[in-house]
Amino acid sequence: MDHIEGWPLYKILIISDYRNISHTRAEAEVFVRLAQKGHTVHVLTYKDADYIERFRSAGIEVIEGHPNKKISFSFIRLLRKLVKENQYDFVHTFNSKGLTNAIWALIGIKTKLITYRGYAGQTHWYDPVMYTKYFHPRVDNIICVSKNIEDILAQNMIGGRRKLTTISKGHDPQWYENIIPIERATLHVPDDAILVCFLANNRPFKGLKYLIEATHFLSKELPIHFLFVGSGYDSPEIVRSMEASPFHDRFHKAGYQKNSLPFLAACDGLISASTHGEGLSKSNVEAMSLGIAPIITDIGGNEGLLTNGESGWIIPIKDPHAIASALTEMATDKTERERRGRNAKEHIRTHFNIDQSVALFLEMYGNLLKKG
Repeated sequence: MDHIEGWPLYKILIISDYRNISHTRAEAEVFVRLAQKGHTVHVLTYKDADYIERFRSAGIEVIEGHPNKKISFSFIRLLRKLVKENQYDFVHTFNSKGLTNAIWALIGIKTKLITYRGYAGQTHWYDPVMYTKYFHPRVDNIICVSKNIEDILAQNMIGGRRKLTTISKGHDPQWYENIIPIERATLHVPDDAILVCFLANNRPFKGLKYLIEATHFLSKELPIHFLFVGSGYDSPEIVRSMEASPFHDRFHKAGYQKNSLPFLAACDGLISASTHGEGLSKSNVEAMSLGIAPIITDIGGNEGLLTNGESGWIIPIKDPHAIASALTEMATDKTERERRGRNAKEHIRTHFNIDQSVALFLEMYGNLLKKG
């Protein structure tokens, strides 16, 4: 660790997958800003990562070499060599493969190992697999993307909150200033429709079935169309339930999109019907950053994301009637929809700003080094 004008400068190594800019921007830009502040940042990632040029333009050294399996002896040797040569203060891992390899590589080395948890499920104290990853004694700190995840981990791991830090992924309002919405005609959506987005790779906890069920309680007079962005919408069960909906002719599937922002920007609303498991949903934050007030469920991961009635709608989980009611208000009251959208954008700017995330990273680093 170096110093400049009394402030510590850290040496940091990141192990993460940066092959998709839109999925990793909030994470990557924290380290870009740390490098701009004078900290030494190196990144271990895939050789075809989209973010390589952005990193290098910020003075970050990129090393092409991300592990492809949970235990890679060649990667362990590489990582151990890099840590000894560069004397990093911190090694960050942002996925399971990076973490399991780093645990072995850093045994006997004083460098602090920091990992990340963005999903609320599958963190039980009785699961032996957790002790090979997050609950391993070599892990010095876990960054939790939401307070809900910190609470769940604290209940399940030895030491409680001693190794936990909540840092939400902050966003920069400038990222959303020049997004060009996709033309609705390409989606076969009328220009005067109220277009509501369901943005997720569909899995059971995303609550899609409750949204589809809610369409049975909507008036057909409402000019609502639905845009589904992501994978997992072509299973026979999903297709049958969509075809049975009275709004089946207003369902539009865009499929998986590497950059979903132009599709989201073309919408008037977003519905997130998750029943559990979410940390801090990126799609909700992106919608709000675009001035779109979302409908979200009252799961723990959404706590603090918005103010009900002011910057969006908060509804109970697994409640099609509540979904239908919120959609009806969103679709029929343009003034209220736009007011909440403006408030949503301001809420993200003031509560989920990337500069706040950077400050919390620096605070965490200082606290970890004080612990010795």
